[in-house]
Amino acid sequence: MSDQIFKTLIEKLTAKQEALKETKGLMRDLENDVPMELEELLITFKDLKKQVKEGKDKHLSQLLKDNLEYGEYREQVQELREEIAQTKLELFTEAAKQSREKGSLDQTVNVQGVPVRLQTQSEVSVYINGKVLAAKT
Repeated sequence: MSDQIFKTLIEKLTAKQEALKETKGLMRDLENDVPMELEELLITFKDLKKQVKEGKDKHLSQLLKDNLEYGEYREQVQELREEIAQTKLELFTEAAKQSREKGSLDQTVNVQGVPVRLQTQSEVSVYINGKVLAAKT
């Protein structure tokens, strides 16, 4: 019985998604039919954006070339990002370990005088063909 319910709901979902896709396509067609003066403005805007990007790239290139401090800052940023990723992994690993031992966690710790709440929970996700449909806790 539940197979039939799932089948019916998936068919209904698929039909609604197709209708949404078709309606969005019709909207895009209307949106893309723009007057000539607007099209010229869009072309000018695109050209200006390209000029700004080139100017910014040139400026950053010049900074890297002439300013040693800027290069050092970029290296520090990369190192800090890697350290943050490693610390997040350590926190996740410890929380998962504690959660397996004690069940779901919900505790508050003070970090520099500010209470920070740490929670873990088991999560149920529904997938259709490998794409997440919904997550429910």
